[in-house]
Amino acid sequence: MTAFQSPHAPLHILLVEDNPDDAYLTREAFESLEPTPTFSVCSDGVDAMDYLHRQLSDQQALPDIVLMDLNMPRMDGFGLLEHLKRDPALRALPVLVFSTSNAREDVRRAYEAYANSYICKPRLFSEYEDVVQAVRTFWLRTASLPS
Repeated sequence: MTAFQSPHAPLHILLVEDNPDDAYLTREAFESLEPTPTFSVCSDGVDAMDYLHRQLSDQQALPDIVLMDLNMPRMDGFGLLEHLKRDPALRALPVLVFSTSNAREDVRRAYEAYANSYICKPRLFSEYEDVVQAVRTFWLRTASLPS
């Protein structure tokens, strides 16, 4: 995507989520957007880094946004943030933490690790849709994404 993404270009989201139910709810909530975003889904930080390195080695496009949980097996969200921000080819990727935790320490640690935003997962599907609209408004209409 270009820095000035067309409102008609679908957003490509890398969803890093170990809970299949949360992954399903997140994808369903994004279905309401026009155009509907495309998703690549990884179950933890190790899978996400493998996916991103494959994209780079195959000269494929990187996702526009990484939407990730914090609490995952093998490599948690904090570890993934550390790896992303240490890699020159990946550090510009916008990373949105999407977690059930609203602990101040988790929020602080995520921002210290250069997360671009921290969103607490809603409990109701209607709240998921509200969060998706907020993400869309900011990341597609207000912010300029790196190319």
